[in-house]
Amino acid sequence: MGVYDLWSILGPVRESVPLYSLTGMTLAVDLSLWVCEAQHVQAMMGKVTKPHLRNLFFRVSSLTLMGVKLVFVLEGEAPKLKAETMSKRTDMRFGGFDKSAPKKQTTKTTNRGRFNAVLRECAEMLDCLGVPWVTAAGEAEAMCAFLDAQGLVDGCITNDGDTFLYGAQTVYRNFNMNTKDPQVDCYRTSRMETELQLARETLVGLAILLGCDYIPKGIPGVGKEQALKLIQTLKGQTLLQRFSQWREEGVVAPEWVLKKVPHCHLCRHPGSAKAHERSGCVLCDSKHFCEPQDYDYQCPCQWHCCEQTRQASSTDARCQFLYGHFAFQIINEFLVDKDKPVHNFKWRKPNMLLMQNFAYNKMEWPKHYTSEKVLVLMTYNELMNRKHGRATSSLIKPLRIWKPRVRNAIASFEIIWSKPDHYVFSEDHPEDSQDEVRTVEEEALFRLAYPHVVERYLKEKAENKTKSKKDKPSDHCDVSDLLAKMSLHSSTADNNTQQPSAAAAALTITPSNNSVLVLEGPGSESPKKHLDPGKDHPRLEVRLGAQIQEVMSPLSFTSSGKIPEAVASSPSVSMVMDALHLSDIDWESQSFTSSPPPQAAGACTATDPKSLQTTNDSVEERITKL
Repeated sequence: MGVYDLWSILGPVRESVPLYSLTGMTLAVDLSLWVCEAQHVQAMMGKVTKPHLRNLFFRVSSLTLMGVKLVFVLEGEAPKLKAETMSKRTDMRFGGFDKSAPKKQTTKTTNRGRFNAVLRECAEMLDCLGVPWVTAAGEAEAMCAFLDAQGLVDGCITNDGDTFLYGAQTVYRNFNMNTKDPQVDCYRTSRMETELQLARETLVGLAILLGCDYIPKGIPGVGKEQALKLIQTLKGQTLLQRFSQWREEGVVAPEWVLKKVPHCHLCRHPGSAKAHERSGCVLCDSKHFCEPQDYDYQCPCQWHCCEQTRQASSTDARCQFLYGHFAFQIINEFLVDKDKPVHNFKWRKPNMLLMQNFAYNKMEWPKHYTSEKVLVLMTYNELMNRKHGRATSSLIKPLRIWKPRVRNAIASFEIIWSKPDHYVFSEDHPEDSQDEVRTVEEEALFRLAYPHVVERYLKEKAENKTKSKKDKPSDHCDVSDLLAKMSLHSSTADNNTQQPSAAAAALTITPSNNSVLVLEGPGSESPKKHLDPGKDHPRLEVRLGAQIQEVMSPLSFTSSGKIPEAVASSPSVSMVMDALHLSDIDWESQSFTSSPPPQAAGACTATDPKSLQTTNDSVEERITKL
């Protein structure tokens, strides 16, 4: 519950900050409030086994991966002043289903037996995850505030406003972790003191006036507006100092102050509207009805003239009752520390096997599902330990970087790790990758933790890029240079048996290392032999049929390696170039064949001058395109 209406009073100093601003902080968490929140989530009721455990796991996982260190605080022995409040809370959580059944226990108690059992389950999970927790001497929010005031943590995560009364300096509440831009509300004591004049002792006084766990109803008749007006009249005093002054002076309010005089809602004068309608209003000087007034009209009656004094006197008189009972016991509960300092919080590595068994037994999670969720915590823990130079035994090691990634607009790496012990894969996981697992890690953090792995990855990436450039073929192919590297010889086959058709000639290209590639023409039945891709082929020899040899006999090259213009324009050379079909050859392939296009099936023989001239023009046009 906390202090009644406190969060609305602190509204002017509320700051909505990004959740990522908590990175690098150590925060104390009131575990009981997280448990209570999960038990009232409608979406999980009846659908999720142990919602408080599920909520705890994913909150711890999310904040841990953001770089936030958490210290959980469990409830200790509750003070006797809280007996009435605890009795009502117990009825709300575990009882009240059968209102007709008689109550078995009428005495109020501060026993937290059933709730403590829930907290122990949470503590067992925290042990599996390696997250530290402590037990408070009394209230958990008091321990959180004590750790904050002592500088052992950077703030508190709680929804209980009592934390300020126990001395907390910074409080975070109302987490919003499901949106793209998660936010959290932040309240700082420094701003409360300077902007609202709400020091710690004044807040304790507000708890007494408005109500808190130790006095649920507060002072009867005193609300938020009256309490704030009283604070404005303190003139440098705190509420507790004013309480002490009341106790010493023994202020007693006059009888008339405690009675409120009814006023007409039309004219704002003493008396009711019906009475004024019948007999008029004295202050309005009317004998029948009354004159309506504005809302801000100030009534000149004695009650309104003494309103401020009446309010202060009324509050003083009502507070006298408390000082005869237990007001100072409440003050001591807030201002006197019961907890002792706790040093050297130890964050340990998550235990895969323990968490698997716990989640399976308590939440019915499959072991492969738990393995996936715990893996990211293990890798993050490993990276942080190496970043800060903490020498610990490695439970998991990176094998290599698979590829760069971007996650939440942050440059990252997809890392392949060695499979940790007890990791369980799902049934549909490929069998060939059972020895490795993958996660996505921030690039900056991974560079700091494993610089040698990043260096090796960048080196291999640069080598692959250079190799791909060398293997890439040239965009332009000079036909004259290609022909200059080729020597033409006659075939050893019987020239007299060859047909005069150039389209039917079989072309045999023989590399210098005796590996042969056959370019088959139409109707050829000779088998193909491919070049050896693992060897260099600097020089090729072309063997042609007898008729092609006769045509190519006058072919000669200039000293520059190009075909003389006179020779290149001859019909015989054009026919041979057409038979080669250089423009149809795939130069990037390790083996290739040259065959005439479909329209060449009915090509004329070399003895037809018109056909030769047509072929010559076609080949020259192809060479121009090359």
